[in-house]
Amino acid sequence: MLTRGEDYAHQQPSLTKKKLRRLEITAGAPKYTKSASGIWSANDAVREAELELARQAETSYKRLVQDQRAGAPARKVGASATPERA
Repeated sequence: MLTRGEDYAHQQPSLTKKKLRRLEITAGAPKYTKSASGIWSANDAVREAELELARQAETSYKRLVQDQRAGAPARKVGASATPERA
């Protein structure tokens, strides 16, 4: 993410907006603006949908890692690990 300058793929947009707004206020931005209205009272349905997407992404990632580990060759240790040098 940092080396490619990309956003986190599974971020929750409403939570990100809320955090950015809190930073703006801390930096001295006016507390009450028309563009900032509604951020603090995020729609519960939107937040629940974002959380469900995050759960699905986590499950998908766990399966991916599990499949990669299952398909990896067994790791050998000792002299038999490198037959071309034996």
